[in-house]
Amino acid sequence: MKNQYLINIVFAFAIAIVLVLVIKSRKPETSNPAPAATITVLDSSGNVVVQHFPIAYIVLDSLMRNYDYFAKREKEYSAAAEHESAKLQSQMEQLQQDMYNLQMQHQQGLITTRDAEAKGADLQKRYENLMKTQQKKELEFQQKEMAITKELRDSVEVAIGLINHDHRFKIVLNNVFNSNILYAEEQLNITEPVLKLMNERYRMTNR
Repeated sequence: MKNQYLINIVFAFAIAIVLVLVIKSRKPETSNPAPAATITVLDSSGNVVVQHFPIAYIVLDSLMRNYDYFAKREKEYSAAAEHESAKLQSQMEQLQQDMYNLQMQHQQGLITTRDAEAKGADLQKRYENLMKTQQKKELEFQQKEMAITKELRDSVEVAIGLINHDHRFKIVLNNVFNSNILYAEEQLNITEPVLKLMNERYRMTNR
């Protein structure tokens, strides 16, 4: 079973996290947010005025790499996946060895054809059961992947809501390599304050 589920989390999450925030006002537990950007525009009278530019972005893959809870979940997930993979691999190797032994016994005349066919049928059932077990485990890990993805999304959304308690940002984008964002001012980057808040909240709940 290929152990690629956790790698897909960040990329699946990256596609999904173009967030349009309409969040109730809440006081942040801590706040060191990046300053909101401003733009100069002309009003109806032709005067130059300064307006807030209500957009920010998060570098999600960087945030996930440095989020303590994600590191914990990644370690647990990888260990469980590797354990199941090794277990299934061992069972498959044993099944292959039993098939080879049966073939050798039959060729050497140690068992009758009838007995060989009966044992072969049993080995076939073992193989089918092993395939069913593998499919079941893959489904279980896919469900775990979805659960972890939801947990991470919820954590990010809560942190953004606290950072954005004053509603300065109406849109928060995910800026990752190969995304549609080709350039963005660093002052629009709120990754650091969001990450700091997420880690603080996680550490408080695990004291």
